[in-house]
Amino acid sequence: MISRPYFSLRKAFTYVLLIASLVPLIFISQFLTSRISDQLLSQKEHQIQNAVSTIAQEIVVEFDRIQQSLNWLSRDRFNIQALDNILYSSVVTHNLVRFSELSGLINSVYILNDKWEPLYDLNGRPYHFENSQLLREISVDKSIYEQGLTKAHFYTESNLIKGIHTAKGIALVTPMLAYNLEGSGRYRASGYVVVLISFDTIEQSFQHFLLKDENFNLNQHLDTHENVKSEMTESGILDRIFVLNNSSFSSPLALDITYQFSDVERLKEMKSSLLALFTVIGWTFVTVLFIAMGITRWISKEFVGMEDTIVSYASNKEVKDRTFQFSEFDRMALVLSKMSITIRNQLNELKNKNDELNDSKKVIERSNRKLSNFNQELEVQVSKQTAQLSDALTREELNKNSLAAVIEFGSIYKTLSYRELPQKVECQLQHLFSDTQWQLRFKPLGDKEGIQILSSKDKFLASLRFVSSPQLEANQLVFKLFVKQLSSWLELVDVARCDALLQCGNRKAFDEDLAHYQKRYRDSKAEWNFGLFILDVNGLKAINDQYGHDLGDELIRTSSSHISALLSENDSLYRIGGDEFALLTKGMTRKECTLLAEQLHVSQESLKFFDKEGKAYDANYSIGWSCSDNADLFKMFTIADESMYQDKREYYLHL
Repeated sequence: MISRPYFSLRKAFTYVLLIASLVPLIFISQFLTSRISDQLLSQKEHQIQNAVSTIAQEIVVEFDRIQQSLNWLSRDRFNIQALDNILYSSVVTHNLVRFSELSGLINSVYILNDKWEPLYDLNGRPYHFENSQLLREISVDKSIYEQGLTKAHFYTESNLIKGIHTAKGIALVTPMLAYNLEGSGRYRASGYVVVLISFDTIEQSFQHFLLKDENFNLNQHLDTHENVKSEMTESGILDRIFVLNNSSFSSPLALDITYQFSDVERLKEMKSSLLALFTVIGWTFVTVLFIAMGITRWISKEFVGMEDTIVSYASNKEVKDRTFQFSEFDRMALVLSKMSITIRNQLNELKNKNDELNDSKKVIERSNRKLSNFNQELEVQVSKQTAQLSDALTREELNKNSLAAVIEFGSIYKTLSYRELPQKVECQLQHLFSDTQWQLRFKPLGDKEGIQILSSKDKFLASLRFVSSPQLEANQLVFKLFVKQLSSWLELVDVARCDALLQCGNRKAFDEDLAHYQKRYRDSKAEWNFGLFILDVNGLKAINDQYGHDLGDELIRTSSSHISALLSENDSLYRIGGDEFALLTKGMTRKECTLLAEQLHVSQESLKFFDKEGKAYDANYSIGWSCSDNADLFKMFTIADESMYQDKREYYLHL
């Protein structure tokens, strides 16, 4: 087989002309580009060194200013007196605000007593700070503070600064001294001031020294070798070791500073010069290209004419009369004309033979089509029967597996608590019916789609929210069995959590729900609070002793109904003792808890209950409460209980 050439003569001539014109232009442009690039790169390096030096100097100046302000704050006599006297708290708060305004790097300030317990803070999170690894580390070596020095320490924990979740930064710890000693004397610190400065704040404060798309990062220097030579990488990254020292520091602080410089911003001038150069080269290239195309078009007219003649013969079209300027092309056109006549005669003979073969082929094709149609009909019938049998077997297997899963899920309920149930049930239903979204809630369905789960006595237990699907409709038997099993378990749990006398929760329900609220408060990233109320019926024992327990039960029912009438759907009432109630209010702040307590106090002033003869008696209960936004989670019950007993004592004093 003869191989076909890839290039034509006219294209080869054009390529040679272009190469001869552009090679000198390329060498000249390369030389100019190299000279301009070297000059601009040198200028870029000088600008980068100036930026690095300026940032380092500004960090030193800012930390010196913070240390001077810290010396004033730690020796202020009002701040020291406030360690033992809470009446100075407003003065301390004012001083902390003034201190934070002296430097934009200060994120949070804590004032600790001599036992390292947080007393005051600005933008801090005392609970996380008191349990942090940082507090344990800075309180170990007290000899530094006895010398009156400041300890500079790295921290890598989050949640120490309110509103900032970064986990890296510098902590400056300074002792609070009531007086100064001379010579080799030792100080005795009355307390300590801890200043937290996050790396993110430092980076943002000095970002204006860099150009757009440039930044730098700070990290703790962990290598013991400080004299490390640093060079900028090809990607624009420069690593430097920066030692932060101050006469008041117990030891210098070594930082790793990583600069990320942008070649796009630094080399704008280079790009502008190169763009101008490339523009000149481009126009030169276009000019040469047009000249080469003109010359090629003038020379290639004969080649185009010969190509048209050959294509006409190949396409069996009429060939136009043409006079070629080159004798070789004229002789080639004559040869092609004679060859065309010979080929046409041979094609006519082949056409006649081909017609005979086509007739025989049509007869064979008709027979093959009949046989193929019969085979296709047979395959369709077999496929239908096989698919129907397969579907039936698949449905039986799915029902069997689903029923087994429902029975297995029933055994899991014994180990679950009331609050763990929704998540587990949703996972089980998602496993059984994967194309449906499920939600189990302990409140009515409302305008949502789904079903309400009721007890055997038609008492509301929970609502199951979902949108029906073809898979669910096809497995109604499994779904109904699952719901019936869930309803039985919920009814047993409801009996165990419900008070025998009142339609409210008992002590077990209160303990479970309180633990659930405490866990939600700890795990919630958003601002979320709840209130805890303890209410105790006054005079129940006297009623029981004088009039009997039936009237005492009526007093308890009247108090419960009165309290429930003032509650919203987010509030839950529990009877945790004979005459004692508990109330959990979801989403309430201290201010809202105060308003609810006032409503309970005011509304019970005219509260009455009646015996069987209709005789009226005064009803009254004592109230105590606490809120998660100003009380420790695990002391809320004790605080509310003590507040209730204080209210009860005041009630009996005024009788």
